[in-house]
Amino acid sequence: MTVLSKIVREPLVHFVLIGAAVFGLYALVAGDELDSARDRIVVTEGRVQQLAQVFAKTWQRPPSPEELRGLVDAYIKEEVYYREAIKLGLDRDDTLIRRRMQQKMEFMTEPSEDALAATDAELKAYLAAHRAEFRIEPKLAFEQIFINPERSEQPAAARIEKLLTEVSVAPNGADPRSLGDPTLLPRAMPLAPVSGIDRSFGQGFGAQLAQLPLNAWSGPVKSPYGLHLVRVTVRHEGYDPPLAEVRAAVERKWRDDKRDAFRKAEYERLRDKYEIVLPDAPGAGRTAKAAQ
Repeated sequence: MTVLSKIVREPLVHFVLIGAAVFGLYALVAGDELDSARDRIVVTEGRVQQLAQVFAKTWQRPPSPEELRGLVDAYIKEEVYYREAIKLGLDRDDTLIRRRMQQKMEFMTEPSEDALAATDAELKAYLAAHRAEFRIEPKLAFEQIFINPERSEQPAAARIEKLLTEVSVAPNGADPRSLGDPTLLPRAMPLAPVSGIDRSFGQGFGAQLAQLPLNAWSGPVKSPYGLHLVRVTVRHEGYDPPLAEVRAAVERKWRDDKRDAFRKAEYERLRDKYEIVLPDAPGAGRTAKAAQ
């Protein structure tokens, strides 16, 4: 009897072969069940309601039965293609998908409303530390006479002197703003902050007006457009407001800063889970912790 015949007749060999067959059959059945579970798409009642709600919000009416079936079919199609794309790894190197996933993670790690609720003491302290950001600008109302210095028939200085004399003796009811050269700039400016005046007349124009006397024609005041005789009719000085006056703006800025700080801390917490290797020199690398 050959050695092979002896091995085949051994009961232990029979036991091993039967065990291997049973194990293989179990793996095959279990694998089929696993694949079946993984590839199973369940459309819940909640999902159907969500699809219907999105449709109603878009079209201002509920979907018909046919439209609802179409929505469900579209959802199933989207899910099928999504799962197949994931199996093929199509999400791994797609910049748009990576950014979308980043946005979702950032949304999931947003601070709660309780964390963004400020007390009066916190807002007062924040206002005191950022007083310049919330300072109320000076406001001015004025009238102006425009002088184009490029007019050659008479020197600008002589014209200014003549105009100042004319406006100082103008009779009651006369409108001295009709004097001077044509301009698209407003002849009269209602009460406005200095920054708003600068947007119309050029940077620094409003600050020059802050030095002029009230209700008297004076100048000239320079702007990028030319020269101006100005009569300031109203002046409100700038001031540091109390919290009650600017509470909404202070709270909004406080919440923004608090949210930014929370996001930064959360990102650092997540980042610390990873060892980041950065390029240092050709053929060499360094860890993120070393880089910091």
